Amino acid sequence: MKGRIIVIPVSKEAEKRLDYDICMDNDLIEYHLKQSEFDELFNMGFFQELNNSLGVMIADYEWEEILEDKLDRLKKFMDIYILKHQDNMVLRSINDFFQLAYKKNTGVFFFF
Repeated sequence: MKGRIIVIPVSKEAEKRLDYDICMDNDLIEYHLKQSEFDELFNMGFFQELNNSLGVMIADYEWEEILEDKLDRLKKFMDIYILKHQDNMVLRSINDFFQLAYKKNTGVFFFF
């Protein structure tokens, strides 16, 4: 199974350390996306719509970061997308995780 991790730095300083791959313990909060969760999101078109909406490339064997103005766009995208898929628990779980980035004003990093 391929490891897919979504990462949120706990601070701007931690975000800078992530850029240089010199993170310290407790710099990052990680969400390990299970294969079944990935498949569910992929099959509903989540990643394709997210990529198109934000101009990013979240896909296998890629890493991507959502920072600054794209973070605001991610929040708006998620608000709309969740309304369309209100009963999807994986989507809700991912959105709850993204809330940490909004509160900390740091980025969301995808390592797929």
